[in-house]
Amino acid sequence: MTRVLAVLIGAFAVWLSAAGTADAAPAKGTSAKEAPTCRVGAYLSDLYDLDPAKNAFSARLTVWSVCPKRELDPLPDVAFTNSSNAEKSEPSVTEEGGMFRDLVRIQGVFRQDWDLRAFPYDRHRITINITSRKTIDKFRFTPDNGDSGANEGIAPDGWKLTGFRLASVEQHFPTNFGDATLTRGKGSTRSRLVIEMDLARDDPTAFWRLTGPLYLMVLLATAAFLLPTHGKELGMAERLDSMQSRLALLGGGLFVVMLNLQQVSQVVTSTVGLTLIDTLHLLTLVYVLLAVVATVLSWRWTVRGGDPVRAERIHHRGAWFGLAGYALVATALVLYAAHLG
Repeated sequence: MTRVLAVLIGAFAVWLSAAGTADAAPAKGTSAKEAPTCRVGAYLSDLYDLDPAKNAFSARLTVWSVCPKRELDPLPDVAFTNSSNAEKSEPSVTEEGGMFRDLVRIQGVFRQDWDLRAFPYDRHRITINITSRKTIDKFRFTPDNGDSGANEGIAPDGWKLTGFRLASVEQHFPTNFGDATLTRGKGSTRSRLVIEMDLARDDPTAFWRLTGPLYLMVLLATAAFLLPTHGKELGMAERLDSMQSRLALLGGGLFVVMLNLQQVSQVVTSTVGLTLIDTLHLLTLVYVLLAVVATVLSWRWTVRGGDPVRAERIHHRGAWFGLAGYALVATALVLYAAHLG
C-alpha cells in the first residue's frame, strides 16, 4: 500500500511539473503579442516639394492615437526617423467613451531614396516613419487604416497620388540605448508605424521633351545617307565634299546629343544605375558614331576608285536597316522601363 501511494504521489508531482512548464511556455511566447497597444491613424492633407535630386519630399498630415490608458499615448515622444526637422503641434487629448484620443499636426521635410531608372514611367512608394521610444514588449502600434486617408485635392507638380496606407513593422536597433533593463549586446526592437504613399508620374510630355532632339538627330543622320552622291555630273571632288558635309553634320549631331544629355542630367538625377533617358542617349551616340565610321569607310572607298553606285546602294540599305534597328531597340527599352516602373 505504501509503495502504491508513493507511486501516485510521484506521478502527481510529475503532472504538476509538466503543467507548470506548459503554462509558462505560452506566456513567454505570447508576451510580445500581449504588449499594450494604441490604435493610430493619419490623414495626409498636403504633399509637395517632391525633389528626387535632393532625395526628399515635404508633407503636412494629422496623426491621432486612441488608447485605453492615457499613459500609453505614444505621440508625445515618438521619433520621425526619416526627418530631421518635422514640426509637431501640441498634443490635444480628449476622453471619449473610456478611451483617450490624442491628435497632433505634423509638417516637415522627409528623406526618401528615389529610383529614377524607369523615368518617366517610374512609380514610387514614399514613406513617413514614426518610431516608438518603447520596446515592443511595452508598446506596439495598431494601424487605423479604416479611418485613415488622404486629401483628394493633393496634386504635386508632375505627379499623382495613387495609394495611401499605414503599416506596423518591427524595427531592430543594434543598441539598447543605455537601457539597463535590456540585455547588453542584443540590441532592442521597437514598433514603427509606416505611412506609405504611392506616386506615379503625371506628365505625358516629359518623355518627348527630353528625347525629341535624339530622334531628330537620328532622322537627320539617316537622311544624310539617303541623298544621291553618284551622279555622272559629279566628279571626285564633289563626292568628297559631300562626304565632308556629312561628317560635319554627324559631328554636330554628337555635340547636340552630349549637350542634351547634360541638360537631362540636371532634370533626372539617379544614383542607381542608368536611367531610361541615359540609355537612349547612349544608343543615339552609338548610332551616330556608326554613321561616322560608315562615312570614313566610304571616303576611303571613293579615294581608292571604288564604284560609287555600289557605295550608294550600300548606304541606302545600311541607312534603312540602321533606322529600323534603332527603332526596335529604343521601343524595347521604353516598353521594358514602362513594365519595370
